[in-house]
Amino acid sequence: MARKDERQPVAVEIILDSAAGKRSTRISDLSLGGCYVESMTNFRDGEEVAFELQSADGKTLRFTGTVAYVLDGFGFGLKFDELSEEQSRFVRTALGE
Repeated sequence: MARKDERQPVAVEIILDSAAGKRSTRISDLSLGGCYVESMTNFRDGEEVAFELQSADGKTLRFTGTVAYVLDGFGFGLKFDELSEEQSRFVRTALGE
């Protein structure tokens, strides 16, 4: 399946919140449609997760989405739920748009 939005490499620290609890990890690529989350913990396709990250002005934003695919032991692709204007602005800023 082709992506609607092309992902770009980033290195963004996040707090991942899932059924397994909260943990620090990072995003290694990002687009308006989703991201790749590095994680040695196993997740399932279709699992819903959330994460928090901090904007440049220090404000914490919460994102939610669904696991689109899993690379066991490495991480997973996350398809965002619908983004708010504030979340879209943050993603665009992180992508240098």
